[in-house]
Amino acid sequence: MGMIVTSWSGGYLLGAPIAGYLLDAYGGQDAGFQAYRPAMFYAGSLALGAAGFVELVRFRSNRNIFAKV
Repeated sequence: MGMIVTSWSGGYLLGAPIAGYLLDAYGGQDAGFQAYRPAMFYAGSLALGAAGFVELVRFRSNRNIFAKV
C-alpha cells in the first residue's frame, strides 16, 4: 500500500503547477470558464492514458478478460 501511495506523489507535486501554468497561459481566472478547459483536458487525457496503460498490462498478463489476477 505504501508503494502505491508513494507513486501518487508525482501527480500531487506536478499536477497543480501544470494546471496553474495552463490557466495563466490561457487568460487566468478573469478569462472565465474557457481558461480552465486546457487544464481539464490535460487531466482527463492523463487519466484516460493511465487507464489504457492499466488495461494493456492486464491484457498482457492474461488474455482472458474474466480471469482473476
